[in-house]
Amino acid sequence: MQLLAVIVPPPEVVRDALDAAQALCATAPSTTDEPGRGLLDRIRGRRGGASRTAPSVALRPVSSDGVFVRLAKFGNVTGDDADGLARALTAVAGSWPAPVLRTTGVSVTESEPHTVTAQLGGDVDALRAMYGHVNEVARQQRFFLDRRSFRSELVVGSVEGEDGAPLPATVVGAEAPHAGPSWAPSHITLVRASFGASGTTYSELSQIALAPCVVEPSAGSGD
Repeated sequence: MQLLAVIVPPPEVVRDALDAAQALCATAPSTTDEPGRGLLDRIRGRRGGASRTAPSVALRPVSSDGVFVRLAKFGNVTGDDADGLARALTAVAGSWPAPVLRTTGVSVTESEPHTVTAQLGGDVDALRAMYGHVNEVARQQRFFLDRRSFRSELVVGSVEGEDGAPLPATVVGAEAPHAGPSWAPSHITLVRASFGASGTTYSELSQIALAPCVVEPSAGSGD
């Protein structure tokens, strides 16, 4: 099986990020004037400067089990290997301080598929340190490591033009700041990735507790 170590955000954080992404991807109805036609067109009663409405776009949210911060990605492992890693992480992760995180912006990639991500701010250094700790424990357990897997972001969906239309230029590569609520993970989750015709699905294998953290209300939380 394919094994990953991830941090799962609270549902309200995901909903907030999706709302911000929806606002970013929403395009106000606009028109584009076509060039005026010639004398023959005017004689035949054809109007010059016809207008076309900009195509609408659709945000396709990622399934709820697929929204997470990816700390580490491992190769194919056995169930015994996964259990051994969980035990090794449990022995040390209780002393790792949980980072306090928040969404700082949303963006759409320029290339297809046009992925929508929510960037994270806050204790990103602590998050990066946790990534290093997980990889070090995995290295000691003789796991294959993909060190390019860490991203301080949440992939929340993708956007596409309705009925196959190309995305408006205002959406491709768009980005906007967004102050989301603060949150801190209580644990790291080991998940199994399964690949099928309908896409990738994730299932939880175990939770690795972190040091407790008290989150102060943030300006973006509405408290």
